[in-house]
Amino acid sequence: MRLLAALFLLASGLALSGCGSSCQDLGDRLCQCSGSGSTRDTCKTAVKNQLNAAGAGSAQEALCEAALKTCNVAPDVSFCEWINTGCGKASCGLSDESPADPLVCVQPVP
Repeated sequence: MRLLAALFLLASGLALSGCGSSCQDLGDRLCQCSGSGSTRDTCKTAVKNQLNAAGAGSAQEALCEAALKTCNVAPDVSFCEWINTGCGKASCGLSDESPADPLVCVQPVP
């Protein structure tokens, strides 16, 4: 339930930013954790409607594209569990923290 609330906050924030297709893709990725069936469809529709209402801008699109690129998890980790961590939130734009901050995300040793 907390994730669903976070998704709607993200969608609201992105809508206010006026993001375009990268934001829709990011919102859709996050909606995968909101449940299944009509709950997931409602989440995706809410993201799409808010983004359409806000319009698009190149600066906002760049922010969404950057978040979309970092909103990934290792194949052996559950995305829906990871997104509830500080690292997951930072990586997907759900917090103001940077995923590059070692206090937020522990970076693997090469």
